[in-house]
Parts: sequence; C-alpha cells; structure tokens
Amino acid sequence: MKSVRGFNLLLFTLIGGLDPLAAQEKTFEREYTYKASDLDSKISSRAIVVNQLRSTLLNEIGVYVESEQILKTSDVSGKFSQDFVENIATISAGITNLKILDEKWNGETFWMRASITVDKTNLEESLKQLIADRQKLKELEETKQRLNRATKQLDSLKNIVDRNTLTNQKNQSDRYNDEVGTLSATDYYYTSESKFKLKDYDGALSDLSKALEIKPNFAQAYNARGMIHSVLNDNKSAIIDYTKAIELNDKDEDSYNSRGVAKFELKDYDGAIGDYNKTIEINALSAYAYYNRGNSKAALKEYESALADYSKAIEIDPKNPVNYLTYNGIGIVKHDLKDYTGAIANFTVSIKINPNYKKSFDNRGISKAASHDFKGSLLDFNKAIEIDPNFGTAYIHRGFSKGQLNDLKGSQLDFNKAIEINPNDSDAYLGRGLGKLMFKQNTSACQDFEKAAELGNVHAPEAIKEYCK
Repeated sequence: MKSVRGFNLLLFTLIGGLDPLAAQEKTFEREYTYKASDLDSKISSRAIVVNQLRSTLLNEIGVYVESEQILKTSDVSGKFSQDFVENIATISAGITNLKILDEKWNGETFWMRASITVDKTNLEESLKQLIADRQKLKELEETKQRLNRATKQLDSLKNIVDRNTLTNQKNQSDRYNDEVGTLSATDYYYTSESKFKLKDYDGALSDLSKALEIKPNFAQAYNARGMIHSVLNDNKSAIIDYTKAIELNDKDEDSYNSRGVAKFELKDYDGAIGDYNKTIEINALSAYAYYNRGNSKAALKEYESALADYSKAIEIDPKNPVNYLTYNGIGIVKHDLKDYTGAIANFTVSIKINPNYKKSFDNRGISKAASHDFKGSLLDFNKAIEIDPNFGTAYIHRGFSKGQLNDLKGSQLDFNKAIEINPNDSDAYLGRGLGKLMFKQNTSACQDFEKAAELGNVHAPEAIKEYCK
C-alpha cells in the first residue's frame, strides 16, 4: 500500500529551428553586472549575482505564463499572497534549471550571463502538479521569503558600511557572510530540486549536503534530503534527516508525516502512527496524515479505526487527486474483513479516479477471485499487466486464476514470467509447483516448493509435507 508524502539584461530568445519537437521550447537569457562592496569577495559577489539572475529570469517566466495563458489566474488563486506573476515565479523555482553561460570577475565587478529553458507543454503540466502539492508550495514560498530577508539584510549591511557608522567591522563582516551563505545554500537547494526532477538523485543529495554544510540550520534542506533517501528506499537515513528537520522546526507537519511514512516502510507501525498523530495535532485537516495513519492501522489489523481514518481523509478533501489511494486502502481492509463486494466497490472507485493505477486492478482481481469470479479476475489482472508488463505480482495472481479455470499451460507461463521478473518471489515458485502437480511432474514440483520454502514462503512447508514424502 502506497503512503503519500503528502520550486541589466538581454531580451529572452525563442529556441526554434526545424525540429518540431523543440518548437515548444523557449529560452530566457539575461546578463547582470554587480559592483562589489567593501564587504564582498568573489564568492559573495557570485552568490548575489546568481540570486539576482534567477529572480529576474523566474519573473520573466511568470510574465510568459500569464501572456501565453498557459495557466489561468484561478489556477493559483489563494495559493500565495502575491500577484499571479510572482506566484508563477515562486513555484517555477522548483521545476526549472538555471544554466550559467559565462562569468567574469576582475576584483571589482562580477559579470554573469545565464539562462533558463522551458518547454511550454511540460511547464504547464509541471506547474499544475506543483500547485496541487500544498506542502511543496509552502516550502517554495518560505524559501523565497528566506532569500528576500537575506537580500534586504545584505543591502542594509552595505549601507551601514557606506555611511562609516560601523563600530565593529569584523562582526558586521561575519553577519554579511552569514547572509551570503543563505544565498549560496538556497542556490544548492534549487539545483537539487532540478536534479531530483531529472532523477539525478546522487547529484541532488550532493547539492543538499553542500547546502547544509553552509547553513546547518536549513530545515527545508534536511526535509528535502530525507525525501530523496526515501525515494532510494534508504529509510533509516531518511528518518535521521526528518528528525533533524523537526528539531529545527517542531511545527513542520510535512517532516512528521514523511518520517511516519519512512517508519511505515520499516514496519514500525506504532512509531509511524505517533508521527501521524503529531501531524494531525499541527494540522487537523491533513488528509494525507489520516490516509497514512489508516495504512498503519490496517497493517496492525485495527480495521475499524483504519476505515475511520480513510473516511476522514476523503471527508477533508473529497476532490484530492490521490484519493484513489484512499479508496484502494479501504478496499484492502474490506477484503481482509472478507467483505469482497465492498472491496470490489472501493477498488472500482479507485480505478475511476485513476484508470492507470495498476494495484487497484490487481486488488480488484484478487477480490473477484475470492468471490469465485475467476473470469472477471482475469480481466483485471490483464489490465494491470497491460499498464505495467513487468508487474510480477499480477502474473502470479493471473496464474492462480488460470489454474482455477483449468488453463494449466497458461498458468505455468504466468508463473514462469513472474519468476523471470523476480527470481526471488516465493509465491511464484509455490504456484508453479502446484501447477506442475496437475501435470504429474511431482519431482519438479517439489523442487519449486523447496525453493519457495528457502525464500521464506509460509505455505511451502505444508506443500512439501503433503506432496513430497
């Protein structure tokens, strides 16, 4: 069951050419020259220039989105307090990549030219996905505010120097460099987002670690690094990062929720419930926390309480696009309670919300098979495999249904395919062994039972005892 975890100057140029696939791409390019103050070094000057160019280019993307009507104002209404262009600029930071084209430093001025390239269609899709992610929107807005505060503080510190009213220059220089560190750390944070989007997880982790070396109190960076560890199934490392984020901000509901998901993956269901409880304490309307808590309760066989949490998640946000997961969860609980009709009904709702969610088709097929509707179950297993031809579990389930319909050869082919996909799936060996018995291939069947037992299948020893004397 999936848990949810619950962004001075040249004119922009259009990248076109004869390639129709590139016709939707647009590159925004700018240059900026910065005159260093007495407090600046090459490093601080570069950080300030990068921040300025990114801000300018993102603002142009906001203007572009508005002028091209890529999104309507209503799409982002209520998400932020700024106007439409600023909204788009803020959230585009999480889905775009700033490319440094050229840079020069002569000891007094720092000059740089940079660009951001976007694809119109991909930009629209990415923006809509990001707008639906309330927590990510919150993180991007907080990051922008963090940058704005640092920029204002830098200007203020430079003005104090210019007026020669500084009484402690070293202290003032330290404060200045600390704010520059905020710019540099945030730049690494943004580049990690771009790399994560491209599935360059090692690169994203490296950038976040660099951000944290510069600013060890950067809670959002710990949370982001935890998310990448989770994607890589390194849940122990994820928990360490989420815990650090919580230490820095004990009101961060997303870190509690995400830590709960990591604990769930490690089968620490009670620990996960504790984190979801804390998430709900911070935000009583967190539909994701109720859904995730329902998963943990279902794993503990606390079915009535799990159903109550799933229902609460739907009640809070009935139009949430990930409700297909919630209905799938309800279906699993209903199936475990042997309410196969109720299970099938909920899997059907899940499929209506997301017709490409393979697990709901597979789960509905299991419930149909439990109701002895083997022909109906085949249709669902076929669809699950159509969505994902490497969905080994669906081949196993289809193999059992084919066996019930006396399609023994088809059944064996499915178990063989499941083993080809995952040579360590004990259920596939058990199913293939049972099928071989029907062909009177007892020796070969027993070899499959022994392999299933070796892989930890709890039913294999019983099969060995009955058929392999």
